[in-house]
Amino acid sequence: MKHKTLLASMTLALTGLAIAAAPAIDKARVDAVLKQMAETAPPEAGEPPAELRADVEKRLAADDILKNEAVKLGLDKKPEIQAQWKNLEARFYADQYAEHLAASFTAGDEELKAAYAEQTRAVRLQQVGFASEAEALQAQQLLLKGLSFEELMKRYPNPAQEQLAGFVPLAQLPPELAAAAAPMQRGQISHKPVAFGGGYYLLKIAATGQAENAPSFEELKDQITTLIKQRKAREKIAELLKANGINL
Repeated sequence: MKHKTLLASMTLALTGLAIAAAPAIDKARVDAVLKQMAETAPPEAGEPPAELRADVEKRLAADDILKNEAVKLGLDKKPEIQAQWKNLEARFYADQYAEHLAASFTAGDEELKAAYAEQTRAVRLQQVGFASEAEALQAQQLLLKGLSFEELMKRYPNPAQEQLAGFVPLAQLPPELAAAAAPMQRGQISHKPVAFGGGYYLLKIAATGQAENAPSFEELKDQITTLIKQRKAREKIAELLKANGINL
């Protein structure tokens, strides 16, 4: 009898505490998350396992539940939260527009080959370093008066001159030096001192060639295509922003 009374009491106590079913999640939302994951996963990853889809659906359902609670509390009416939401929304659509633009562009064979040559380019870089920009500019005057770059190197030797004696891929140079060397051709000397590592450098391209053991054109073709399309998208966006009074 006592057991029946206890059972009845527990039944009454638990009345109204039944666990609600998790909110249903639109399949398209789950697919969108899985697509994003697939884009960053290695090619050999293959199709996502069924348990991953279930985990994504559960996470989205949890987000919806918490969102609904936030709305019940009126958090969506708070000015600072509305401002944050507008910023997030604007950033989201800006990213979507950039992706749409990149996908709409094409990359021709000549563009691809030129980009491949640039990406696998190696240079034999000669350089002379100075403690200040003023010293570098004074040395530049010596070059303008006829002193050869090789003679200038002898006047101002540094250990890195030996290290750069061979061909070095542009991609392996420090970004500041690579950016300065990229548009230069064989025999050219930098028009102005290049700031790097707390010093100022005059550069000369002694020779150019292809990086040793560089990947083949076919191996890099997809990557280069993506980079070209993204560059065109950035240029188009810059034009659009400039037309609307914004220079970034």
